[in-house]
Amino acid sequence: PSKSAYPPYQVSRAVPPPAAPGPPPGLPKRLKKSKQSPAVPRDLGRWKPADDLLLINAVLQTNDLTSVHLGVKFSCRFTLREIQERWYALLYDPVICKLACQAMRSLHPEAVAAVQSKVLFSKAEEQLLTRVPSTPQPSLETFQDLLLRHPEVFYPSRTPKALQLHWQLLRQYHLLQDQT
Repeated sequence: PSKSAYPPYQVSRAVPPPAAPGPPPGLPKRLKKSKQSPAVPRDLGRWKPADDLLLINAVLQTNDLTSVHLGVKFSCRFTLREIQERWYALLYDPVICKLACQAMRSLHPEAVAAVQSKVLFSKAEEQLLTRVPSTPQPSLETFQDLLLRHPEVFYPSRTPKALQLHWQLLRQYHLLQDQT
């Protein structure tokens, strides 16, 4: 078909197309699909930059979207499917990726620090923490030493206090190696 067979507007994922009951019959299937994609307007409204940053960091820590869904508290409740869709959009949709990166870069450093404090613990981090004996009560220096001895394992923003709090949860649920 010649160019005159197409409507006068351009189909773009960055700008929603004009409201119409359905795609014009002359468009190829590839363009029809992109026009019908509801992900862009919905994602731009619900996913905040802090949510994107938290999603990225949590997935990098756990390598598991189900764990992220179960363990991370976002600004609103997302289903597992929404989390999966957002993750794949951040990876493979250049428009969403660019907009999300710009928004994350504009976050205030305190907001970034708040997000980083919520990042899930990885299995490797928890394995090191479970080795800390349940008695006597370890001091903050114990956790500081753990951070210094294993910087490649712990998330960069982890503090001795954060390790101590997580260790206390592990102890509370009898998950330490010396507990029966």
